[in-house]
Amino acid sequence: MTQQDSEQRVYAADTETAPTGAIPAEERTEDPTVVRTKRSVTQTSSVPRTDSTTIHSTRYARTQMLERYGGFYWGADFIGFVVAAFFTMLFLGIVGAIVGSVGYQLGQPLPKIGHAVSQTAQSLGIGALIGSLVAIFLAYLIGGYTAGRMARFSGARNGLGVVIWTVIIAILLGIAGAVLGSNFNVASQLHLKFDPQTVTAAGAISAVITLLDMILGATVGGMMGERYHRDIDRETGTLG
Repeated sequence: MTQQDSEQRVYAADTETAPTGAIPAEERTEDPTVVRTKRSVTQTSSVPRTDSTTIHSTRYARTQMLERYGGFYWGADFIGFVVAAFFTMLFLGIVGAIVGSVGYQLGQPLPKIGHAVSQTAQSLGIGALIGSLVAIFLAYLIGGYTAGRMARFSGARNGLGVVIWTVIIAILLGIAGAVLGSNFNVASQLHLKFDPQTVTAAGAISAVITLLDMILGATVGGMMGERYHRDIDRETGTLG
């Protein structure tokens, strides 16, 4: 048997194993093993991805992004504090204007220190207190939303960062006021008289209530700001 006859037999056997009619024209090659390799790759790549696989991958991607970019974003928190401070002054000014106009319409004079307070003045004071708490809540809701929207992740935590910036700035202003007060005696020049015991009791209660009001508003606002990005990610399917 010659070498040419053996090569023809091998070729015939390969042809029977992989008929040329069953192989697409673009996949036909002289080597049948190459054809089988191409077909296996094509079959593997054509397997569709299920919804559970997609959900798992998006959740994993969000977890990775949260670990990398989550936490406090102090720049966004400071901007949120500035926004909250602006709207606090704006809303408190509106509350003061409303209470003052109502008191003027009722003919209620300003209460003096050491004198008895009328029932109308007490009602106006309660209304001003409630209005001030609502104003602070709305102001820090907007500030927390700003911080959460800018930070994208950890909305509640960055809303709390707005309140932390508020405490820091308040401490710095308190130190500055103590230094200026001791050097220039600002209180006596403005004819202000304070009772330290009254300031300590009333101030502590007011500070705690106001701080809780700020934390509630800023935390809710931060969560709303984060939810804005999460809704977009859910619509686009980028992050779960």
